[in-house]
Amino acid sequence: MPTFLRDLIRPAAELPEADVCLVGLPIDFGTVLEGGRAGAAGAPAAIRRELRRYHKTYNLEHDISLGNLRIADAGNLALRHPDHAQNHAHIRERLGQLLRQYPRVVVLGGSHDGTYSTVRGLWDANDEQPVGGINFDAHADVKDKPVISSGTPFGRLLREGFLPGERFTEIGLHSNLNTREDIEFLHQQRAHIVPLAHVQESGMELYVSRALQRAAGPAFVSFDIDGCAEAFAPAVSAPSADGFTPRQAVEAAFLAGQKETVRLFEIVELNPLYDRDNQTARLAATIITAYLTGVAGQSK
Repeated sequence: MPTFLRDLIRPAAELPEADVCLVGLPIDFGTVLEGGRAGAAGAPAAIRRELRRYHKTYNLEHDISLGNLRIADAGNLALRHPDHAQNHAHIRERLGQLLRQYPRVVVLGGSHDGTYSTVRGLWDANDEQPVGGINFDAHADVKDKPVISSGTPFGRLLREGFLPGERFTEIGLHSNLNTREDIEFLHQQRAHIVPLAHVQESGMELYVSRALQRAAGPAFVSFDIDGCAEAFAPAVSAPSADGFTPRQAVEAAFLAGQKETVRLFEIVELNPLYDRDNQTARLAATIITAYLTGVAGQSK
């Protein structure tokens, strides 16, 4: 039985059939458009390095072995086109292809605007039927702007009909990082909002279980690592003093992995230029490993 997670990961060309496929989105233009710090384009390489460095195939907490998981890696998408919209068209096309081929795709990102097109890829792979999902984030990311940016993905998905509001939940929104207009828009869309304070008071499992049930399937889970407190995740595009703990983040990811309907799982907004001893990249890899553990435990 393989000991390390790295022993399970193979190039997608060698694994046309697998339980999970990894893919990297090396982009940060959408974050820069919002005034955030450049550097998230380096996230896929940083996350892969930490995935391969430490994590083993046995999970003590849940007594689950990941040893039989087949994990393909499709590499990074080429996202250097000078036309931002062309990069997004490529993300949508490639994610649609991967989600038709593999039951689950894990995205290593990259600025949060990528979610606008990864979710549209899921929509395409679902025969153009609306999807459900969860955003773990300090920010709602529902701004109404003409250019695709890290502050707009869920607003665009909701306005354009890819994502029904009643199937969408925002978990962890911070008290003073969102406008009244954005919250009112979410209410108008019949989306569900779980402020960070509610998670801190009542725990993660309650709200994630409800959100996964509402999302139905197929569904996505987008985890913006800036939803974690800066003490745990300093290397993000927009750091916050308050936020999720690593324990809460890992719990959320494991619950998402347990749900067969979650076909798209993302880690976004890691900015390795600001990391301390790879601390944030390691947290991102730990969150992904928790999702994979949930997947491996589905048959338990």
